[in-house]
Parts: sequence; C-alpha cells; structure tokens
Amino acid sequence: MPVHPRCAGSALRSGTLACALSSLFAVVDASAQSARRDSSGVARTEPRLATPAAIARDARSFAQRVGLWASAGGGRGSAGLQCASCRSDVTPAFMGHLAVGGTPHARFHVGVETWMWLDVIGNGVDRLARGTQVIARHYPSSERALFVIGGLGTSRFSVDDGDARFDASSPALSLGLGWDVPFRGVILSPSLSMVSSTGGALTSNRTGNVAADNARLGMWRSTLAITWF
Repeated sequence: MPVHPRCAGSALRSGTLACALSSLFAVVDASAQSARRDSSGVARTEPRLATPAAIARDARSFAQRVGLWASAGGGRGSAGLQCASCRSDVTPAFMGHLAVGGTPHARFHVGVETWMWLDVIGNGVDRLARGTQVIARHYPSSERALFVIGGLGTSRFSVDDGDARFDASSPALSLGLGWDVPFRGVILSPSLSMVSSTGGALTSNRTGNVAADNARLGMWRSTLAITWF
C-alpha cells in the first residue's frame, strides 16, 4: 500500500500503522469524490429523500414565491338566482376560472380573475353565470400552505329558454379557503368558496322590461387550480 506524502515526515515518530491508516482514509476520500462525478468530470448532486420536513419546506417556498403568477382551474359549482317574484333551483354544474396577478408580499397575492358556470338542463333551458373580480389571497402563517381568498367585482346570471333570455347583473363578493400542494414544479390548489351578488334588475332581452327587482346570485364553488410562477 503506498504511503501518503503527509506521512513521510512522521513515519519514524508515529509508526507505520498510523501512516497506513492515513493513506487508507485518503484513498477512500478520493474514491468517494470520484464516484460523485460523471463521465464528463462534472460533480453530481446526491439525491435527497423526500422526507416530511422536506415536503413542508418545499410547500413554504412555493407559497412564498414573489413575482407574476397565472392560474387556471375547474370544478363544480352550485348556483341559483333569487328575487321577490322569482326563484331558480340551486343545481350543480361545471365551472372554470382563469386568473393572473402579482405578489407584492410573500404572504399576500393579488390578481384579476374571470370565471364561468354553465348549466345545460336538457329541456331547452340553459343557465349561465359569469363574473370578473379583483382577488386577494392571504397566507395567515408562513409555516403552512393554507390561504384565505376574497374578491370584489361584478357577476351576471342569464336564463335562456330559446325564445327569450333574462339577465341580471350586479356587484358581487366572494370569500373562500384553499390549500397549496407543490407538485412537479407547479402548485395544485383545491379551494372552496362562495359568491354572492348584491342584487340587480332581471330584464328581458326581447322587450327590455324589468321582470323582477333585486335579483341576487348565490353560488358555492369547489375547484382545483394549477398555478404557475
């Protein structure tokens, strides 16, 4: 076994065994460094286990990213229109939404969202709800991915039976809770929220007459969104 150069001066004082052990450690260290390099000579990063602590750390880093972001999602929503002289059944149907925004603070995201809910009943009557709102998302704790989301904007509800269409438009508020789950470079965000309008006139597109006053939209949304930073 070759003697390590650093042992040359200490061989007489410490003995052959100490030098041999030092040389062995040097060989093992060099072998380990060589094993961490690929054929091109570039060092490879050792793989890390996905421990619960690492997953939680990644979740916090995703939630705290700053800059521009975009989100798209879909799910189910239950919506209905109520007024003094009318009432529509609250039924579930497909809905989708798109949003873009920025991150002025690690725990505070803002943006603009547009959403649509479509209920094709099947008996010739279609119902459509849609809206646009300014949204804000707040993370109460930097240690968790839970967030509270709220919005302020406008909503519109339409009922079309093929012969006539009735529309109601009014300001609307939204409020909900969600959770961020990092997955392969994006964030999956399941959420549950409600949308409620302040009330507006229900008018006919054929005559322009007001069929009812103070028509209010109410809707529950259960969606899954994908967010890119």
